[in-house]
Amino acid sequence: MFTEINIDALVGPTHHFGGLGVGNVASQQHAYRTSRPREAALEGLRKAALIASLDVPQYLFLPPTRPRLTWLQQLGLGVDSSEQLSAALHTAPQAFSAAFSSAFMWAANMATVSAACDCRDHRLHITPANLISSWHRAGEAAERVGELDRLLGSRDDCTIHPPLSPIVPLRDEGAANHMRLCDATGKIGFNIFVYGDASELDSHDWKFLPRQTLAACQAIARRHQLAPQRTFFLQQHPTAISAGVFHNDVIATSHRSLLIHHELAFHDAEQQLQRLGESFRQATGTALHRLEIPSSELPLDEAVRSYFFNSQIVTPSASATSGQTPRMVLISPQQCSDIASTRRLIERLIASSDNPIEEVHYVSLEQSMAGGGGPACLRLRVPLAQGEIERLPSRLRLDLRLEERLAAAIERWYPERLELADLCNLAYARELSQVSINLQKKFQ
Repeated sequence: MFTEINIDALVGPTHHFGGLGVGNVASQQHAYRTSRPREAALEGLRKAALIASLDVPQYLFLPPTRPRLTWLQQLGLGVDSSEQLSAALHTAPQAFSAAFSSAFMWAANMATVSAACDCRDHRLHITPANLISSWHRAGEAAERVGELDRLLGSRDDCTIHPPLSPIVPLRDEGAANHMRLCDATGKIGFNIFVYGDASELDSHDWKFLPRQTLAACQAIARRHQLAPQRTFFLQQHPTAISAGVFHNDVIATSHRSLLIHHELAFHDAEQQLQRLGESFRQATGTALHRLEIPSSELPLDEAVRSYFFNSQIVTPSASATSGQTPRMVLISPQQCSDIASTRRLIERLIASSDNPIEEVHYVSLEQSMAGGGGPACLRLRVPLAQGEIERLPSRLRLDLRLEERLAAAIERWYPERLELADLCNLAYARELSQVSINLQKKFQ
């Protein structure tokens, strides 16, 4: 039996709204507004704690140190005084914001993960994302490789690859553009890679730069040694990208044998989706639950505003091992309850016998949502056999005691409110940098 562990990344103390998300409508709409780092970290922690309470293995990675002042210096900006920081904000606001960014909180962009049972060499393969599409995210891979290695690298059957080359044709945003479908045991898997453009010569009139390329997806599939007959490449619909669907996980989601997607999620993909369904049935002996949500039920703009497709779907471990059909639980942002169309859609799904979702939990993630990330953005999934999970280091597996200790540290050290101009105070910037260092010392 394979089980997905979830890895969330704790929000950092410099959480702010810089408006740097390419094609991310929420990020751009909230640019330069006052942020609440303490609230953001506690919201993310509570969401992770909810997943742990459902008997799903839940881990946390601590925030890396911010700001990256050396990086600003490399760009020719002074950082040795508050006056120089103020000048940097005025001269190069995007670079300044990127140096303080807490966007690492969205762990779905951390890497692409392939289950050992899907790979020809029977090894767990992980490729950290290069994240070169955005000012604030490029460079994160080097920070997270160490965390991934400490949690998973000691296994004899794990390969952590270097990120793909940081060049435009190989733009890679990680698991936010990858879905895995599988049978009830988790041992028969299908991998779906979703890309924005097939080449730099694509003829689509893009409103926003597509963040994932076909070349990147194909390279990852090759280096992970995935079986071609169970690997699919689907293109995002240009209309969706132009509407603010910067990642596939804003317009489609999957868990086990369930695939839910909007009718405008993919471009010219019906034939491939039918082939996927037939291949899944032949390999597993069971039908793929594919739910296509029409625009008449959920308009594209409301799908983006609600982040319904960024809901997290989990199967409680006790349910998965009960011998009965496992029940699935939907973790949706509060906005899905507040918006009538998504509330009705969720009520319909739960009432229907045509899919395995039986329950919904609405979670408040106001700070993350304002930056353009919902429940699924905050986590990376790693499929592991149960015995392998038990051998993982336990230091950051979330339980009630760790939750309480982290909450106390956040209440003590994180600022309640933050504006971008506050970060021009050099002493304050160093103080916030020390918070991440203290968290590493206390919980590493």
